[in-house]
Amino acid sequence: MIELDTVLVPDEVLELAGPDAMVEAPPGFKWVALEIAKRTGAKISGRPVWGSCDVGLADAAALGLRRVVHLGHGVPPNIASILRANTRGEVEKIGVDAYRLAAERLEAYFLPVYYKPPVEAPRPPSGKLYFPVPYRLIAERLSSQYSMPMAKDPITGCWVGERPEGAAVVVAAGYFYPLTLKLFYPSAEVWGYDPFSGRAFSVEERYRKLAGLKARAYAVEGRRGLVVVSRKPGQMLLKRAEELAESRGWAVVVLDEASPELIDDLGADLVINTACPRIGFDDLDRLRTPVLNLHEAEGRPFSYP
Repeated sequence: MIELDTVLVPDEVLELAGPDAMVEAPPGFKWVALEIAKRTGAKISGRPVWGSCDVGLADAAALGLRRVVHLGHGVPPNIASILRANTRGEVEKIGVDAYRLAAERLEAYFLPVYYKPPVEAPRPPSGKLYFPVPYRLIAERLSSQYSMPMAKDPITGCWVGERPEGAAVVVAAGYFYPLTLKLFYPSAEVWGYDPFSGRAFSVEERYRKLAGLKARAYAVEGRRGLVVVSRKPGQMLLKRAEELAESRGWAVVVLDEASPELIDDLGADLVINTACPRIGFDDLDRLRTPVLNLHEAEGRPFSYP
């Protein structure tokens, strides 16, 4: 592993990046992409890059590059399925939290970025440890140090592979990932745990607030609306969006980034979102327009796709 200040990245990143490659990373890890590019001559993507669904294949192709080196996100089964369908490529796991997408005339490598475990971290609440990719090493140390069970695979903002038995403790800063687990398993006791501050927090109150905001979307079901579809290769569900819009007599809106301002500017009474499911739950307090996700409009449990 290559040590870069507070993080570790696989050695392969220096072999895969280069003048014929583009390096991309999410907010918070842009500096890692910059460091890799300085060492290899790779281009840097300035896009936010929120997940492996957001891989910049089109940008790399427009620049005549051969590969994308995507840092900081794994490829869960739901995203892998959509990437295969939209790129007609193959997705394979090539290491712990590392994946390769082989598409026509272009390939993408998804490589982890891991935070270094803090020297000392207080004991988390009792429960099974869950973690997004950057927190794997920290979760492993906590599991070993405090004899706590730990999920085998990382979670993402739209994927939780293992049902919790008892309390779930999500090792990550902020509410984003703990709320993901709560969305998948509403009856579970879910805690967030920030290993750098040692702060543990329940997500129950935040979840209830979001669920209350979500309720207004069901009250306007059937009025004038729009169906949103994403261009991102790991999100685009165009056929299902078209079928849903046709069944309701609505139109399809194609977009890349779906900010609250953009959604409100559409002027709809209701938006059904077939892109990232977090659009229909995050930032609800900033949206005037009610939003339903695809699974909600179809009456299914939280899932994606």
